[in-house]
Amino acid sequence: MSVEISIDEELTEELRQSFCNGPIIDDNGQHLLLEEEVGRFKGLVASIFADEHPPPHFAVRYQGQTASFSIEDGERLPGNRGLEKFDKNIRKWWRDNKDALIERWNANRPSDCPVGPIKA
Repeated sequence: MSVEISIDEELTEELRQSFCNGPIIDDNGQHLLLEEEVGRFKGLVASIFADEHPPPHFAVRYQGQTASFSIEDGERLPGNRGLEKFDKNIRKWWRDNKDALIERWNANRPSDCPVGPIKA
């Protein structure tokens, strides 16, 4: 059984704003595609599953899709599909919030978690 730990709304707000500006950003964080839809961001959730399988990771759920990424390096977990058009948005958000994600992981990891703490 996995334990889902919600990531604070203030952390996910930046990712929500990035999604709002469009699904494609360049390596400098500039949006290459601008689009806007009313109500598009209801249901955007970023979560950490603290007692799950290695490596320590976070999941982003949006519009019925879920994708998981390593907290340590921000890479998509192997064989993980979904939200590919937002990979650069998620990667930039991870770079900007890595320390907070590590802190959240370490602070909420159950004592019997098979995955240990992460070094910041």
